[in-house]
Amino acid sequence: MLALNPMLTVARNAARRAAGVCVAVLDEAPERPDAMAKLGREPVTIADYASQAVILEAVSGAFPGQRVISEEGSEHFRESAGEAGAGQIVRLVAEAIGRPTDLEEVLGWIDHSGGAAEPRWAVDPIDGTKGFLRRDQFAVAIGLIRDGAAVAGVLACPHLELGSAGGRRGTLFWGGPEIGAFAEPLGGGTPQAIRVSRIDDPTAVRVMGSVESGHGDPAVVSAVVAQAANGDGMVRTDSQAKYGAIAAGMADVYLRPRRGDYRERIWDHAAGAAVVAGAGGRVTDLDGRELDFARGDRLDAKRGVVATNGLVHDAVLEALRSVE
Repeated sequence: MLALNPMLTVARNAARRAAGVCVAVLDEAPERPDAMAKLGREPVTIADYASQAVILEAVSGAFPGQRVISEEGSEHFRESAGEAGAGQIVRLVAEAIGRPTDLEEVLGWIDHSGGAAEPRWAVDPIDGTKGFLRRDQFAVAIGLIRDGAAVAGVLACPHLELGSAGGRRGTLFWGGPEIGAFAEPLGGGTPQAIRVSRIDDPTAVRVMGSVESGHGDPAVVSAVVAQAANGDGMVRTDSQAKYGAIAAGMADVYLRPRRGDYRERIWDHAAGAAVVAGAGGRVTDLDGRELDFARGDRLDAKRGVVATNGLVHDAVLEALRSVE
């Protein structure tokens, strides 16, 4: 049996600190959209690397032999971050972990992959980069995988306000199929159990989709919304914050149909899928198959991913079959 409690403690603390780093990068960036635009991807590059270093510093210290699959690597670090950016990253990481560090140590954390055995950690230091740059929704996502299944996950969502987490801006979601699901204020507070909605009428569901049209097939999503959601439309939101919203009952369906030959990365779904399952929901591919996280860094979800409150899942799958 996987010892989830110690791992979840590390993941929750690491996600909270990493989210703080991301917010700090935004706080140091220009407020004016035009000035922010001139920086291009520099803020998200700095936040990505610093966030991953903070997470993997914690993981490598507590569980050095466990395998990690993460989005970023240090091979393009110097080219992407530049000298000034590297200095900023080192400073932010040192502040987050509470002790001095240097560039080589930070690079080592960014590249930490642990051993080859299960369980694995699936880490996305910033999920929703466009949302981050707009100061909208983004998430720090840490998923735990055992035998090809997402058994636990943590989502730190600095810009998502959830009443059940105390009404304070910024929410930390965590949980898994054998654990339940919980939300707490990102700045700290008492965790509260969360559950998916009890809506069982497919025509009454609230549907979520990605802001970026490249993250799925918009025509398929629109057709399903028209058929299964009575044409009431869809809320577009960046990042795995959508999974948190499903888990907390703020929405009922999240659709991400696959486009072309693209295969989803596991760090884009592991944490969120675990949290939704812990809240009583269901996550599958568009053919109704359970997601398989045992195929390296990519999902073998042939037609994309759908997450629901469980009660309307079969109806959504039927709507998908009828429009494709």
